[in-house]
Amino acid sequence: IESSDVVLIANAAKFHPLHAMTAIRAGKHVFVEKPHGIDPAGIKLMQRASELAKQKRLCLVSGLQSRYHEGYAETVQRIHDGAIGDVVTIEENFLRAPYVVINRKPGLTELQWQCSTQYHFRWLSGDDVPQSLVHNLDRSSWVMHNKVPVKCHGLGGRSSMTEPIYGDVFDHHSVVYEFESGVRIYAFCRTTTGCHNDSSSVVLGSKGKADITRYRIWGETNWRWQGRCNPYQREHDVLFAAIRSGSPVNNGDYMARSTMVGVMGQ
Repeated sequence: IESSDVVLIANAAKFHPLHAMTAIRAGKHVFVEKPHGIDPAGIKLMQRASELAKQKRLCLVSGLQSRYHEGYAETVQRIHDGAIGDVVTIEENFLRAPYVVINRKPGLTELQWQCSTQYHFRWLSGDDVPQSLVHNLDRSSWVMHNKVPVKCHGLGGRSSMTEPIYGDVFDHHSVVYEFESGVRIYAFCRTTTGCHNDSSSVVLGSKGKADITRYRIWGETNWRWQGRCNPYQREHDVLFAAIRSGSPVNNGDYMARSTMVGVMGQ
Protein backbone atom coordinates (compact mmCIF):
# COMPACT_ATOMS: atom_id res chain seq x y z
CA ILE A 1 0.00 0.00 0.00
CA GLU A 2 2.97 2.34 0.57
CA SER A 3 3.65 2.59 -3.18
CA SER A 4 0.06 3.46 -4.16
CA ASP A 5 -1.86 6.74 -4.41
CA VAL A 6 -5.36 5.31 -4.62
CA VAL A 7 -6.97 2.18 -3.17
CA LEU A 8 -9.96 0.62 -5.00
CA ILE A 9 -12.02 -1.62 -2.72
CA ALA A 10 -14.34 -4.11 -4.43
CA ASN A 11 -14.01 -7.28 -2.37
CA ALA A 12 -16.63 -8.79 -0.08
CA ALA A 13 -18.78 -6.09 1.53
CA LYS A 14 -18.03 -7.40 5.03
CA PHE A 15 -14.54 -5.94 4.68
CA HIS A 16 -15.31 -2.61 2.98
CA PRO A 17 -15.31 -0.50 6.18
CA LEU A 18 -12.18 -2.19 7.56
CA HIS A 19 -10.20 -1.79 4.36
CA ALA A 20 -11.42 1.77 3.74
CA MET A 21 -10.30 2.84 7.21
CA THR A 22 -6.94 1.09 6.78
CA ALA A 23 -6.32 2.83 3.45
CA ILE A 24 -7.29 6.26 4.75
CA ARG A 25 -5.11 5.84 7.83
CA ALA A 26 -2.29 5.09 5.40
CA GLY A 27 -2.97 8.40 3.62
CA LYS A 28 -4.53 6.97 0.46
CA HIS A 29 -7.47 8.19 -1.62
CA VAL A 30 -10.24 5.56 -1.69
CA PHE A 31 -12.91 4.30 -4.06
CA VAL A 32 -15.11 1.77 -2.28
CA GLU A 33 -17.87 -0.30 -3.79
CA LYS A 34 -21.29 -0.64 -2.27
CA PRO A 35 -22.55 -1.65 0.19
CA HIS A 36 -20.49 0.28 2.70
CA GLY A 37 -21.04 -2.18 5.51
CA ILE A 38 -23.45 -5.02 6.24
CA ASP A 39 -24.30 -4.12 9.83
CA PRO A 40 -24.51 -1.00 12.02
CA ALA A 41 -21.00 -1.52 13.43
CA GLY A 42 -19.50 -1.60 9.95
CA ILE A 43 -21.38 1.50 8.85
CA LYS A 44 -20.26 3.43 11.93
CA LEU A 45 -16.67 2.48 11.09
CA MET A 46 -17.20 3.75 7.53
CA GLN A 47 -18.54 7.03 8.93
CA ARG A 48 -15.38 7.40 11.03
CA ALA A 49 -13.30 6.65 7.94
CA SER A 50 -15.18 9.39 6.09
CA GLU A 51 -14.46 11.92 8.84
CA LEU A 52 -10.79 10.95 8.88
CA ALA A 53 -10.63 11.37 5.10
CA LYS A 54 -11.96 14.92 5.48
CA GLN A 55 -9.33 15.70 8.11
CA LYS A 56 -6.57 14.33 5.88
CA ARG A 57 -7.97 15.96 2.71
CA LEU A 58 -8.34 12.59 1.01
CA CYS A 59 -11.01 11.53 -1.46
CA LEU A 60 -13.60 8.92 -0.52
CA VAL A 61 -15.84 7.98 -3.45
CA SER A 62 -18.78 5.57 -3.31
CA GLY A 63 -19.75 2.87 -5.79
CA LEU A 64 -23.37 4.04 -5.47
CA GLN A 65 -23.02 5.34 -9.01
CA SER A 66 -26.56 6.71 -9.41
CA ARG A 67 -25.44 10.04 -7.95
CA TYR A 68 -22.96 10.36 -10.82
CA HIS A 69 -25.50 9.79 -13.61
CA GLU A 70 -26.31 13.17 -15.15
CA GLY A 71 -29.71 11.96 -16.40
CA TYR A 72 -30.70 10.65 -12.98
CA ALA A 73 -29.51 13.88 -11.38
CA GLU A 74 -31.58 16.01 -13.77
CA THR A 75 -34.66 13.85 -13.15
CA VAL A 76 -34.31 14.06 -9.36
CA GLN A 77 -33.75 17.82 -9.55
CA ARG A 78 -36.96 18.23 -11.55
CA ILE A 79 -38.82 16.16 -8.95
CA HIS A 80 -37.42 18.49 -6.27
CA ASP A 81 -38.54 21.47 -8.37
CA GLY A 82 -42.13 20.21 -8.33
CA ALA A 83 -42.50 18.59 -11.79
CA ILE A 84 -44.67 15.77 -10.38
CA GLY A 85 -46.12 17.70 -7.46
CA ASP A 86 -45.81 16.22 -3.98
CA VAL A 87 -44.17 12.80 -3.77
CA VAL A 88 -46.85 10.28 -2.79
CA THR A 89 -45.04 6.95 -2.99
CA ILE A 90 -42.02 5.28 -4.60
CA GLU A 91 -41.74 1.83 -6.19
CA GLU A 92 -38.26 0.27 -6.38
CA ASN A 93 -37.47 -2.90 -8.33
CA PHE A 94 -34.26 -4.88 -8.76
CA LEU A 95 -35.48 -8.16 -10.23
CA ARG A 96 -33.15 -10.49 -12.13
CA ALA A 97 -31.65 -13.96 -12.29
CA PRO A 98 -28.86 -15.07 -9.92
CA TYR A 99 -25.63 -13.23 -10.67
CA VAL A 100 -21.96 -14.16 -10.52
CA VAL A 101 -22.71 -17.84 -9.97
CA ILE A 102 -19.43 -19.76 -9.67
CA ASN A 103 -18.95 -23.51 -9.65
CA ARG A 104 -17.00 -24.80 -6.68
CA LYS A 105 -13.49 -25.76 -7.70
CA PRO A 106 -12.13 -29.06 -6.37
CA GLY A 107 -9.83 -28.75 -3.38
CA LEU A 108 -11.21 -25.50 -1.99
CA THR A 109 -11.83 -25.37 1.74
CA GLU A 110 -15.26 -24.19 2.86
CA LEU A 111 -13.86 -20.75 3.72
CA GLN A 112 -12.08 -20.45 0.36
CA TRP A 113 -15.25 -21.49 -1.45
CA GLN A 114 -17.44 -18.97 0.35
CA CYS A 115 -14.98 -16.13 -0.20
CA SER A 116 -14.78 -17.00 -3.91
CA THR A 117 -18.56 -16.61 -4.28
CA GLN A 118 -19.05 -13.69 -1.90
CA TYR A 119 -22.47 -12.54 -3.16
CA HIS A 120 -24.11 -15.79 -2.10
CA PHE A 121 -23.20 -15.84 1.59
CA ARG A 122 -24.82 -13.48 4.08
CA TRP A 123 -21.81 -13.01 6.33
CA LEU A 124 -19.85 -11.65 3.36
CA SER A 125 -22.49 -9.77 1.34
CA GLY A 126 -25.21 -8.87 3.85
CA ASP A 127 -27.76 -10.50 1.49
CA ASP A 128 -29.51 -8.84 -1.41
CA VAL A 129 -31.18 -5.77 0.14
CA PRO A 130 -27.94 -4.07 1.22
CA GLN A 131 -25.95 -5.74 -1.58
CA SER A 132 -28.12 -4.85 -4.59
CA LEU A 133 -31.34 -3.03 -3.69
CA VAL A 134 -29.14 -0.41 -1.98
CA HIS A 135 -28.83 1.29 -5.40
CA ASN A 136 -32.59 1.77 -5.50
CA LEU A 137 -32.80 2.82 -1.88
CA ASP A 138 -30.08 5.39 -2.48
CA ARG A 139 -32.16 6.89 -5.28
CA SER A 140 -35.26 6.95 -3.05
CA SER A 141 -33.35 8.67 -0.26
CA TRP A 142 -32.07 11.19 -2.81
CA VAL A 143 -35.65 11.91 -3.96
CA MET A 144 -36.65 12.38 -0.31
CA HIS A 145 -33.94 15.03 0.18
CA ASN A 146 -31.62 12.49 1.85
CA LYS A 147 -34.05 11.76 4.65
CA VAL A 148 -34.36 8.30 6.17
CA PRO A 149 -37.45 6.17 6.80
CA VAL A 150 -38.63 5.84 10.39
CA LYS A 151 -39.86 2.24 10.11
CA CYS A 152 -40.18 -0.69 7.75
CA HIS A 153 -41.56 -4.19 7.45
CA GLY A 154 -40.84 -6.88 4.91
CA LEU A 155 -40.92 -10.46 3.70
CA GLY A 156 -38.23 -12.69 2.25
CA GLY A 157 -37.14 -16.27 1.74
CA ARG A 158 -35.68 -18.99 -0.50
CA SER A 159 -38.20 -20.39 -2.96
CA SER A 160 -36.26 -22.03 -5.78
CA MET A 161 -32.57 -21.08 -5.71
CA THR A 162 -31.79 -23.59 -2.96
CA GLU A 163 -28.90 -25.62 -4.40
CA PRO A 164 -25.53 -25.32 -2.57
CA ILE A 165 -24.10 -23.20 -5.40
CA TYR A 166 -26.46 -20.37 -4.32
CA GLY A 167 -25.11 -20.28 -0.78
CA ASP A 168 -27.41 -19.19 2.04
CA VAL A 169 -28.88 -15.92 0.77
CA PHE A 170 -32.57 -15.37 0.14
CA ASP A 171 -33.80 -15.34 -3.46
CA HIS A 172 -36.60 -12.81 -2.90
CA HIS A 173 -37.26 -9.84 -0.64
CA SER A 174 -39.94 -7.19 -0.33
CA VAL A 175 -39.66 -4.25 2.05
CA VAL A 176 -42.08 -1.41 2.74
CA TYR A 177 -40.42 1.69 4.21
CA GLU A 178 -42.31 4.62 5.70
CA PHE A 179 -41.03 8.17 6.18
CA GLU A 180 -42.16 10.58 8.87
CA SER A 181 -44.21 12.41 6.24
CA GLY A 182 -46.17 9.22 5.49
CA VAL A 183 -44.54 8.63 2.10
CA ARG A 184 -43.81 4.95 1.54
CA ILE A 185 -41.25 3.07 -0.53
CA TYR A 186 -42.37 -0.30 -1.87
CA ALA A 187 -39.07 -2.06 -2.59
CA PHE A 188 -38.53 -5.45 -4.22
CA CYS A 189 -35.48 -7.50 -5.15
CA ARG A 190 -35.27 -11.04 -6.50
CA THR A 191 -32.64 -13.43 -7.87
CA THR A 192 -34.55 -16.29 -9.50
CA THR A 193 -34.62 -17.64 -13.05
CA GLY A 194 -37.58 -17.73 -15.42
CA CYS A 195 -39.34 -14.71 -13.91
CA HIS A 196 -40.18 -11.13 -14.88
CA ASN A 197 -37.09 -8.93 -14.69
CA ASP A 198 -37.04 -5.21 -13.99
CA SER A 199 -34.67 -2.54 -12.73
CA SER A 200 -36.53 0.67 -12.02
CA SER A 201 -37.15 3.55 -9.64
CA VAL A 202 -40.63 4.99 -10.19
CA VAL A 203 -41.78 8.00 -8.19
CA LEU A 204 -45.52 8.71 -8.07
CA GLY A 205 -46.55 12.28 -7.34
CA SER A 206 -49.73 14.31 -6.99
CA LYS A 207 -49.29 15.73 -10.51
CA GLY A 208 -47.49 12.97 -12.39
CA LYS A 209 -44.87 10.22 -12.34
CA ALA A 210 -41.13 10.00 -12.81
CA ASP A 211 -39.00 7.03 -13.83
CA ILE A 212 -35.49 7.88 -12.65
CA THR A 213 -33.59 5.09 -14.42
CA ARG A 214 -35.28 5.98 -17.71
CA TYR A 215 -34.96 9.74 -16.99
CA ARG A 216 -38.59 10.41 -17.83
CA ILE A 217 -41.41 12.47 -16.34
CA TRP A 218 -45.03 12.36 -17.47
CA GLY A 219 -48.35 13.78 -16.25
CA GLU A 220 -48.96 17.53 -16.07
CA THR A 221 -45.31 17.86 -17.15
CA ASN A 222 -43.89 15.65 -19.91
CA TRP A 223 -40.12 15.51 -20.25
CA ARG A 224 -37.31 13.11 -21.07
CA TRP A 225 -33.56 13.57 -20.79
CA GLN A 226 -31.85 12.98 -24.11
CA GLY A 227 -28.20 12.81 -23.11
CA ARG A 228 -25.79 9.93 -22.58
CA CYS A 229 -23.85 9.13 -19.43
CA ASN A 230 -21.83 6.21 -18.09
CA PRO A 231 -21.94 6.72 -14.30
CA TYR A 232 -19.47 3.87 -13.72
CA GLN A 233 -16.87 5.81 -15.68
CA ARG A 234 -17.91 9.23 -14.45
CA GLU A 235 -17.48 8.38 -10.76
CA HIS A 236 -13.84 7.54 -11.48
CA ASP A 237 -13.40 10.61 -13.68
CA VAL A 238 -14.62 12.74 -10.78
CA LEU A 239 -12.37 10.91 -8.32
CA PHE A 240 -9.16 11.35 -10.31
CA ALA A 241 -9.99 14.93 -11.28
CA ALA A 242 -10.43 15.73 -7.59
CA ILE A 243 -7.11 14.10 -6.71
CA ARG A 244 -5.27 16.01 -9.44
CA SER A 245 -6.88 19.35 -8.53
CA GLY A 246 -6.30 18.96 -4.80
CA SER A 247 -10.04 19.44 -4.11
CA PRO A 248 -11.12 16.24 -2.33
CA VAL A 249 -14.55 14.74 -2.93
CA ASN A 250 -16.18 12.83 -0.07
CA ASN A 251 -19.37 10.79 -0.46
CA GLY A 252 -19.38 9.63 3.16
CA ASP A 253 -22.72 11.20 4.06
CA TYR A 254 -25.02 9.44 1.63
CA MET A 255 -22.97 6.26 1.33
CA ALA A 256 -23.45 5.51 5.02
CA ARG A 257 -27.09 6.62 5.13
CA SER A 258 -28.25 4.66 2.10
CA THR A 259 -26.40 1.52 3.19
CA MET A 260 -28.01 1.74 6.62
CA VAL A 261 -31.45 1.94 4.98
CA GLY A 262 -30.56 -1.31 3.22
CA VAL A 263 -29.42 -2.96 6.44
CA MET A 264 -32.64 -1.80 8.10
CA GLY A 265 -34.71 -3.52 5.42
CA GLN A 266 -32.68 -6.72 5.46
